[in-house]
Amino acid sequence: MMTQMVYVLHFVANSFVHMWPYLLITIPISVAIRMSGAIQYIDIIFKKTPIVSILLTTIVGAFSPFCSCGVIPVIAALLIGGVPLAPVMSFWIASPSMDPEMFFLSVAMLGWNLALWRLVSTFLLCL
Repeated sequence: MMTQMVYVLHFVANSFVHMWPYLLITIPISVAIRMSGAIQYIDIIFKKTPIVSILLTTIVGAFSPFCSCGVIPVIAALLIGGVPLAPVMSFWIASPSMDPEMFFLSVAMLGWNLALWRLVSTFLLCL
């Protein structure tokens, strides 16, 4: 029982060490979006054209370098600001699914053809 607790605590500590640089980037971005009032303009754009907003958030999410934990502060700011759920979910799913590092690692390991198909499938799954 005690060894499992130590293992879990070790896993959590290692995860935090890996994740803290992303949190140092995303939390200030989230605060800046909320404090600057930019969330109102983002909300207006997203509510006018929902299909375009979903496409844009999927593209931005697929090319953002955020992991599934690092994207949470940005998502929270968007939801608090009133951005519709569909674009937020699209961004939320796309962000950890594909990022520039993962894309270029796929190119190196699998080649351009399969890496591009992986990128296209990410877009389709996130839509």
